[in-house]
Amino acid sequence: MKKSVLTTLVYLFSILLTVAAPVDEQSARKLAGDFLRGKMPITRSSNTNITRAVTGVADGPDAGIYVFNSDNGFVVISADDALPAVLAYSYGTPYDASKAPEAMKAMLSAYHHAVTSACVTRADVPTHEKISPLIKTQWDQLAPYNIMCPNYYPTGCNATAMAQVMYYHKYPATYDWDVMETSYVSTDTGEAADAVAKLMADVGEKVFMQYKEEESLARLIDGAEALRYEFGYSESTEFVQRDSYTAKSWDELLYNELVASRPVIMGAQSMTPTGLSGHAFIIDGYEANDGVGYFHVNWGWSGRSDDYFLISVLNPKYQYTGGAAGSSGYSFTQEAVIGIQPAETPLEKTTRFATRYCYIKDDETVYTRSSTSDDFSPIKLYYDVWNIVYPEESRQFDAGIALYKDRELIAILDSVHMKDIYPGGKPMGHTNVFEVKSNPVSIGKGLPNGKYQIRVLSRLTGTADWTWAIMTACRYVELTIEDNTMTTVTYGNSNEYKSDNDFTIHTVEVTGSEKVGEPLTIKINLTNNHMPDNSPIFLWGNASLEQGVDSYQCLGGGGSNLSPGETGDLVLEYTPQRAGDFKFILSGSSANCKAPLYTFDVSVSGMYLVMQLAVEKSTPQPDETNKVDGTTLEGTVTLLNYGSENYDDKVYVRLWGFDDNDHDKNVGYSTQIALGEKADVKFSFTDLTPDNRYLLLVTAMDGEKQIPLNYIKNEDNTITYYKKYVYQMTESSGLQSIKLDQADAEVYDIRGVRQGKASDIKSLPKGVYIINKKKVINN
Repeated sequence: MKKSVLTTLVYLFSILLTVAAPVDEQSARKLAGDFLRGKMPITRSSNTNITRAVTGVADGPDAGIYVFNSDNGFVVISADDALPAVLAYSYGTPYDASKAPEAMKAMLSAYHHAVTSACVTRADVPTHEKISPLIKTQWDQLAPYNIMCPNYYPTGCNATAMAQVMYYHKYPATYDWDVMETSYVSTDTGEAADAVAKLMADVGEKVFMQYKEEESLARLIDGAEALRYEFGYSESTEFVQRDSYTAKSWDELLYNELVASRPVIMGAQSMTPTGLSGHAFIIDGYEANDGVGYFHVNWGWSGRSDDYFLISVLNPKYQYTGGAAGSSGYSFTQEAVIGIQPAETPLEKTTRFATRYCYIKDDETVYTRSSTSDDFSPIKLYYDVWNIVYPEESRQFDAGIALYKDRELIAILDSVHMKDIYPGGKPMGHTNVFEVKSNPVSIGKGLPNGKYQIRVLSRLTGTADWTWAIMTACRYVELTIEDNTMTTVTYGNSNEYKSDNDFTIHTVEVTGSEKVGEPLTIKINLTNNHMPDNSPIFLWGNASLEQGVDSYQCLGGGGSNLSPGETGDLVLEYTPQRAGDFKFILSGSSANCKAPLYTFDVSVSGMYLVMQLAVEKSTPQPDETNKVDGTTLEGTVTLLNYGSENYDDKVYVRLWGFDDNDHDKNVGYSTQIALGEKADVKFSFTDLTPDNRYLLLVTAMDGEKQIPLNYIKNEDNTITYYKKYVYQMTESSGLQSIKLDQADAEVYDIRGVRQGKASDIKSLPKGVYIINKKKVINN
């Protein structure tokens, strides 16, 4: 995963559950020891060495958590007995604050603020029997998985998740399953690598993958349809969304899939400082500890970060290609593909519309009749038809509603040709939505007591077979008939949802040093007035580097974890990356802050420089490092002053040799930068060794304090660096690599014969060409 300097950090963590008593360190240590001995096979010895770790973010008597290490892992214990005792754990290496990634520290910080914040009550979710992880593959998105993808771009998290589940079922039989390996390394080639690469490329094509250099994107809804109609999976394969379920019923749904030996493909979003981030992954196992259930997640990152997580806090310790979860984890806009199993008879290929709601108009919720031989009073159903799946085509649908008992069709209640009611009788354009109002329907006569469901049906006009509309698996009306009484419950009625989330903000408390680079803790007491559960709230402000003080940017946000009508505390943490007087806005919308729920002001001071780096003759490599032609490394560091005072001190540029331990030069340059202005620092390191790698580090000064600008200095004086600042020197050949900005230049071969434009160079054989009277290499 490429690391980048973030301009803001916004952390959101969940509301806690009950009024509680503290857990002391001795009790927590015993809980940790019992857990580690009981759950980690390599630590079952009764004399397991348990030590409390220094986290660097949540320590001391008010930490709210305890992190205990053993020789083979660590466990996070809550200091609040109303919460699950075990908040997180990891098999493998002990926790080391000096080496822990920022994402891990963010998670511990989130637990700290969550445990120390005020509490509200939530319903208990029962635990279940253990299910060991079903998926044995540890696949990824880069080489060799992507060698058949366009431009060697990442396969996409959706494709990697789908491919692993398909390998689990080893279906369809058209793929060389027995040739494939359960794991690969990037240098693998041959039959096994080609087999998995073909699978990945085929899945990407069928889900309409949008291939990009950094990450490739596709929708889970298209993945579900591809499994059904392109790869021969059962009609039980359905796309569902979390907002149609309670916490308990969502837990039951996922667990029951695992009981049926069906791994679940899941997708979710997280709010980061740079916007919403989504990821697709696999739920494939379950275990309970201390009365709390944890689901096992295969993240699709070669097994890295695979572990057990609370389903409401899916926060991987490390993140790789396509991963960018904030500290709230992938905890909202959760969705899943369930029921994945090979079909006994492949489904006839078709295209379904989706429905976002189905409800009874003026629903009385309780209906009575005088005799079981009578129907209940007639009802009218409202539902919508949404032409959403790819490819982007206009389509003519028929729509209907039907009565089911689970998957058994009882009766088709009503149907309509959309051309008879859709404006102009035209086919529905892609992404178009239209509401259908059914004729009055009567239900009940002759039906035994029990539970029934009203589902929305879909078919393409001119075809014979009806099928469930997409999402009617989770958006439907349930009827319970008992003698002469019928009760109704509507699930997933998004027609009740408002476009902007509605909260009442009671109080906002802001604490912190109000210094650049140091977190502000924002404690909010609020009531959720909105459907559905876990409606998100968003933090806006004019403190971002990108927008400046004259514009407002959505800095972050996430799910409130409050049900409609509930009140509780929510804690946000924001780390300002510039100095100034700023206004912050809490809003129910991620699109704008035109309807503020609450505003507050903060004055931030301190030194802060933002760095931009340009190195001459540098070419980025697939492994995120760089190659430089020649034996001289030179370039320019551009520094922008976003602090609260002028900068007048030295800036140090250090070059350290990976392959040449004797090379460690640190050059200081006197630099003056006025407030709000920028300055260039030019550097040059000569006589470097070809093929050797060098790390470039830039440091500013704040008085006597060193301020790293492109790396992280750890507590033990080691550093965490970014691969994009690693440069390998190459022997200068007098030849240049082709630059993309020469797209209109004429290309000649070495004989002087014109071959085309530089934009066509990728289609030419490898070799030496002439562009603009210079020799260049096409490699």
